[in-house]
Amino acid sequence: MNALLVFPSLHPDLAGALPAGVRLLDPGLGRPGDPSRLRPDDLPIGPEELAGYVREFDRLRREVKNPKDLALLAGTTGGHFFAETSFAVREELEDALHPERPAARRARAAQLALCLAAMVEESLVELAAAGALDDRFRRAMAESLGLEADDEAEELALTLALAETATLPPAAALAEEFRPPWRETLPAFWTVAPAGAGLFIRDPDIVETLLDAGLAFAPLSEDDAAAFFPDGPPAGELLAATLPGWRLAGRTRPDPGAPRLAAPRPVVVVKP
Repeated sequence: MNALLVFPSLHPDLAGALPAGVRLLDPGLGRPGDPSRLRPDDLPIGPEELAGYVREFDRLRREVKNPKDLALLAGTTGGHFFAETSFAVREELEDALHPERPAARRARAAQLALCLAAMVEESLVELAAAGALDDRFRRAMAESLGLEADDEAEELALTLALAETATLPPAAALAEEFRPPWRETLPAFWTVAPAGAGLFIRDPDIVETLLDAGLAFAPLSEDDAAAFFPDGPPAGELLAATLPGWRLAGRTRPDPGAPRLAAPRPVVVVKP
């Protein structure tokens, strides 16, 4: 049976302590041979090419002025990086002549989206480790709270004054606020993860959303628990289901443009 991959975290500091049998998905940024990570064998972008993208991503994330924009950096256009330009027509013509191109482009886009999401998480961990709020971040936090430049001066001044003595919340809290929403990360995660690899989800908000959606979760069987968790299952009530990605993402039907999301995977959750 294939490994379980923790979702949605890609950074070990955000994933927390994982039970044996659960690993982090590595889209190509981790140390080769790291036993805590699972790097797929068929990643479409190799190390040398990926290094160029990483340098550009790193430059962009360090220029971001508002932490809210970190999540926006992880956005993607489904692999069509020339959308809404004259290049789009050229791309469509090439796709018609070479039907394999869209799938290859989606795979590359998924890997890049996950790499950028991982770097966003790393930025948030670095911010939490720094501890103190600098002026730029204080103002960005005020904006994220809905205080714009035309708000009452006293209200803005009070918010900034309070922030001056504050420390950043833990990395997990920052991730909750500023990393990409899990429904945006899921399609890329599903596309990059090796076929058959399952998901392990213990984020209570995500689990509650899945259970409220009426998905067919049932208590994890003893045989499956022993296979998934060789050193024993984690604490809590474990539920499991085998689902296609489009169902987990909350969609009502398969997406012809994302065939990998039709593949079923085991999903194990910790009931809140």
